[in-house]
Amino acid sequence: MRPVLSSQRVCVMLSVGAVIVALLGGCSTKTQRLYRRAEAFFAQEQYELAAREYSRIVQEAPRDPLADDAWYKLAYLYREELDNPSAALIVYRDLADSYEDSNYADEALFWIVYLQRWHMQNPAAAAATCRELDQRFPDKKNLRGQASLEAAGAHLDSGQLQQAYELCRQIIDDFADRPRIAAWALLMSAEITDKIGDDRQQAVALYEQVVEKYPDTQAAVTARQWLGLLWHDEKTEADKARLEQQRQQARVLDNVPPIEQYADQPAMELLSAIHSLLRQAGGQISMDEVVVISGLPFTLTFAVQRPELAQAFYRNPATAIAEEVGFGYNLWTSATPAGLLDNATSCLLQDRPLLIAYGEGSARWCLITGYRPAEKELYLLQPGADHAVKLDSQAFLEVWQTSKVPALWPQGALSGFRFALTARRRPADMAATIKSVVLQSSLAWKQRELMRQPAGSAACDELVRLLRKALDARNTASREQLKSWASAAIPLIISSRQVATRFFAQPPQGLLDEEDAPYQEVSQRYAEIVAAWQELSRQIEQAPAGTEPSPTEPERPASAQHWQQALEQAQKLARMEAETLRWLASSLAE
Repeated sequence: MRPVLSSQRVCVMLSVGAVIVALLGGCSTKTQRLYRRAEAFFAQEQYELAAREYSRIVQEAPRDPLADDAWYKLAYLYREELDNPSAALIVYRDLADSYEDSNYADEALFWIVYLQRWHMQNPAAAAATCRELDQRFPDKKNLRGQASLEAAGAHLDSGQLQQAYELCRQIIDDFADRPRIAAWALLMSAEITDKIGDDRQQAVALYEQVVEKYPDTQAAVTARQWLGLLWHDEKTEADKARLEQQRQQARVLDNVPPIEQYADQPAMELLSAIHSLLRQAGGQISMDEVVVISGLPFTLTFAVQRPELAQAFYRNPATAIAEEVGFGYNLWTSATPAGLLDNATSCLLQDRPLLIAYGEGSARWCLITGYRPAEKELYLLQPGADHAVKLDSQAFLEVWQTSKVPALWPQGALSGFRFALTARRRPADMAATIKSVVLQSSLAWKQRELMRQPAGSAACDELVRLLRKALDARNTASREQLKSWASAAIPLIISSRQVATRFFAQPPQGLLDEEDAPYQEVSQRYAEIVAAWQELSRQIEQAPAGTEPSPTEPERPASAQHWQQALEQAQKLARMEAETLRWLASSLAE
């Protein structure tokens, strides 16, 4: 804080000096002529010449009425214009001591305090001069208050914080009737409290007190600025800490196997994503094993309007597979961005990718393999991609929140579904796992509903029922529905049965007794099921479309025969699916 007194006082002094000379009138003395010369040089900003003339006045006529005025102006020139504070201090001291009755004696003492602070950096001397000013000029309260503030500032500048703080509190008490002075003292005590650093909140409270108690002062303006800086500093420190934390939380995994792409088969892409999770976690398991463990080859759901449910699961495949092969897991379903980012951070720091459904409109199963919070970047591994792509996290979250999550099992994936593996709890026993899955699937086949649609034996019954309706050429809607369903659903059914064919050709050791249930027979049975579904697909494809015949031109027997053959093939498949699963479950249970 700088003193309120300023060089504006010099302009007043110059005009006062001119008035003094004018009042003298008539003939002038040598001192008066020197004074006029000094004033002229001062006005012309020839400060060294002015200083020389002011000095001659005091040296040649120390008791002249103009001497103290010349001495005061000389001190000003040394202090402000000629950059000679040491000389200014000497002149001010002589003015205060030698001209005790001068109108400038009180201000001379103030400027001594000022120089003792800013030039000498001597708080003890500044405090002593303050006491002298108090004793000699007790009625000059404003000036005394200004000098006391300078003395407190001298302590503060020298690092004597406790002395500075105590002097500020004394100023606040002694000059309570001088708001401008008390406000500056309170402001300085706030600054000192902030510098001590023990209680930032106390410093803030003092700055706020300046604003509230002295709102119309310059100190209040400064306090508001300090409050802004403190808030900015705190925010900056918090930002730095948050940025450092974000950098520590950044993790990008480069050891995540790709997700195999299955066009229009969300169930198989989900299983491939789970397979990727298992492999990344160290699980020695094939994709065929994952598919079989999910139970997909042993289920059948018939929904003529929703052919994708031909690959529906009777349980959550992610949690079921993890449990079957001995892994722990975490599962979340809230669709909050903060929750997703927290989960991603936690999983990645444990070297685990996060499984999610992502995509505009109909979502696909993907893996979050990296997250850099500071850069706001997410790394997403999508089906069919060799490596993860980097995405802006905000843009990613906007899509993720509106993604339509595939419903592939009862009480299926809710909005915000995410899944991750944790530590392995036990080694996998593949033979025991497959036995458990087949037995559970056999029980599930007997349940007549899955995803609120006919399932298992009921699915076969519903397919046969709709084919019987299609025998009547007038049921054009049934024929069209069956054709549409067969083209979309039967390839899905075939793909899972093909997995069973491959898997049981070389099953895990100890799964089947070669004498009671030869491996080749199990594999052969599923190969026959695959062929039967292919034949059914061909027959429905070749059957006539839904064109209602006229009474005069009934449908030709050859055309109707396609639907009859399709019906018989479906009845055959119903027996094959049920008998094969029942036989396999019985063989494994022995």
